[in-house]
Amino acid sequence: MKEQILNANLIKKYHQDLVFNYSEYPTKDHWKFEFKNDEYKQALIEWFPNNQDKKIFFYVHIPFCEQLCWFCTCSKYISKDYARVKDYLIYLYKEIDLLFEHLNKNNIKLNVGTVFFGGGSPTILSKEDLKDLVDKLKGLFDWSNVENFTVESDPRRVDEERLIYNHEICGTNRISFGMQDLDPEVQRRVNRIQPAKLFEDILTPRVRKMYNEIAFDLLIGQPGQTIESMAKTCDEMIKLQPTLVQLSLMAYKPWVAKYQVQMLAEGPLPDFLERKEMLEVIHNKLSEGGYIRTGFECYSLPDSPMTKAFNEGDAHYGASGHQTGGRVNFIAVGSSSMSNLGNDYYVQNFYDIPAYKKALDNNQLPSFRGLRLNEDDKIRQHATQQIRSYFKIDYKNFHEQFGINAKEYFKKEIEYMSEMQKDGLIEITNEGIFLTESGRDFTQNIMNVFDSYDPPGKTYKERLETVKKAKESQAEVIEKVDSLST
Repeated sequence: MKEQILNANLIKKYHQDLVFNYSEYPTKDHWKFEFKNDEYKQALIEWFPNNQDKKIFFYVHIPFCEQLCWFCTCSKYISKDYARVKDYLIYLYKEIDLLFEHLNKNNIKLNVGTVFFGGGSPTILSKEDLKDLVDKLKGLFDWSNVENFTVESDPRRVDEERLIYNHEICGTNRISFGMQDLDPEVQRRVNRIQPAKLFEDILTPRVRKMYNEIAFDLLIGQPGQTIESMAKTCDEMIKLQPTLVQLSLMAYKPWVAKYQVQMLAEGPLPDFLERKEMLEVIHNKLSEGGYIRTGFECYSLPDSPMTKAFNEGDAHYGASGHQTGGRVNFIAVGSSSMSNLGNDYYVQNFYDIPAYKKALDNNQLPSFRGLRLNEDDKIRQHATQQIRSYFKIDYKNFHEQFGINAKEYFKKEIEYMSEMQKDGLIEITNEGIFLTESGRDFTQNIMNVFDSYDPPGKTYKERLETVKKAKESQAEVIEKVDSLST
């Protein structure tokens, strides 16, 4: 594949201090805190009658890690006390029971095609507890329809024997590793030591035969990362032959994760131009290594399930990253987990475990915010998904999905993007809007054009104010958890 040529002027022109990845649209800061227990139940009743045949992505959140990685802003609890994990599982089972009691009462049957255990570190679970959780789910829906079962795995906590157990006893057929970076200095500065040899020892030929997808996460923007170190990381990663590589930019949010300040003790983080240069190195290295770009933040080998899905128009980007099976619907359990019923509803559980437990003690589903999407939300959500998953907006697809003339509907947005077209980031034709090879590195900027809540003209200060208000509202809801209606 031809090398991309980095244009520093364009990077400076389109740089934003606060960008959105649009794993959901509208972004969570615009969801309603009044959307809780009863609203979620009603959403399930309203949505499923017309969607019984659609595949479900069933997500389970395990929010515990034994050690803090300083780059992480995910919802997690750091503890080596397994009693806390056992206590959490009691409440996780309560939530599952409440959810399926409601579903069964209303004759709603889940057609689950994918099961995903995320975290945190789901491999903190003992073998026995993992098996019990799987058996619990097998008793609630038809597991024979499950095509993909992933347990996010911490390479420091698993070995060949554990991965074989997970496959043979629990049925996992896909692995996702938080590789993040293979440079020893970077690993030291983010408090996550996991050399390449560790992955090599785990991913034995026997393990590789058992799993149809081996996914690595690669995190850009960590302290100590350089263009040279990223090139070396890519070389070492390619030798390990993951079938799928997912990229993400490190979110520096000290207002969310105060401990992130520790990463700056030995120098600043890579700036936005350096991060873009790293992305170019990654693209060139992975392309040379035989990987195909199958999404904004996704590269996969030719025989990967993701490559097949991308080529057949059956790929999708959701809360758990790039995935196969097209536009699936999320049902999620566990603290902070997020459900997505088609393009109609979003629902999220409490982040805070005490609040999560309190809601369940009150015999309530632990949801604390959500949103029923209006028609404009659905159309713009589809636009961001099309751009992220396929690097285009296909006018014909919008007519089929929504009965609209997308060229007319997005007239303002198309006019705004004329500058992007001049800069060679997109091509606008009578058939649609298509990202160029150069434009693919500006996918977030292009998706942002279609955001009616946080449009391109909104300042960094204004965006932070939205985040601040959402956090304040969340705190108020947690304080009132005792008064949630049954």
